[in-house]
Amino acid sequence: MLWLFFMVWVMLAGISVLLAASAFVLTGFTRRTGQQFLRYVRRSRWLLLVLLLVHAWSIPGAPLWPSLGAVGPSQAGVYSGLLQSWRLVLVLAALAVLMTRLSREDLLAGIYTMLTPLRYLGQAPERIAVRIWLTLRYAESLMQNTQRISFRQRMQQLSALPDTPEEMMQPLLLPIYRYGWLDYACIVSATILGIWVR
Repeated sequence: MLWLFFMVWVMLAGISVLLAASAFVLTGFTRRTGQQFLRYVRRSRWLLLVLLLVHAWSIPGAPLWPSLGAVGPSQAGVYSGLLQSWRLVLVLAALAVLMTRLSREDLLAGIYTMLTPLRYLGQAPERIAVRIWLTLRYAESLMQNTQRISFRQRMQQLSALPDTPEEMMQPLLLPIYRYGWLDYACIVSATILGIWVR
C-alpha cells in the first residue's frame, strides 16, 4: 500500500523531493535489487524513450536547437520528458525493492488483506488474489524466456492461453494478516507526507 502511495505521490513531486526520494530508495538497494531494477529498466526502455520524445515534441517552448526551428524539440519539452522519465524510473526502483524484499506469498497476502473490504460489496477477494497469482506466475515465466523473438510472436504468446502445470493446480495457502496500529500509522503518515511535501 505504501508503494501505491509512493507511485502516486512521486508523480506530483518536484526536483528537490525527487532527489531526496531517490537517495531514500537507494538505501534499500542490494545486489539482487539492483539486478531486478536493471531488468525492469531494460524492459521499459522503449516506454521511457517514447515518453521523452512525446514530451520533447509536444510541449511548446523555446527550441532546443534554434537551427531546427519549430520542427525540433523544445527545451521545456525535453525538461518535462526527462522529469517524467526520472519519476517512472524511481517508481521502478521502489518496485524492485518491494519485489526483492517480499516473497510472492507475502505479496499476495498483503494484496488479499487490502482487498478484504471488497467482501462488503459482494466481491470475493480470494478469487482476485488467485487471478493475480496466476498472472504473476505467467508473467514471470515469460520474463525468464530470453529467446529473441519478433514482436508478433511475443503478442501471440501473450494472447495464447497459458499452460497449467501441475504446480499451479495445487492449493494456494496464504497467511492471513490483520491491520495493526503500525499499519494505520504508516498509512496516515504517508498521506500527511504526500500532502505536505510537494
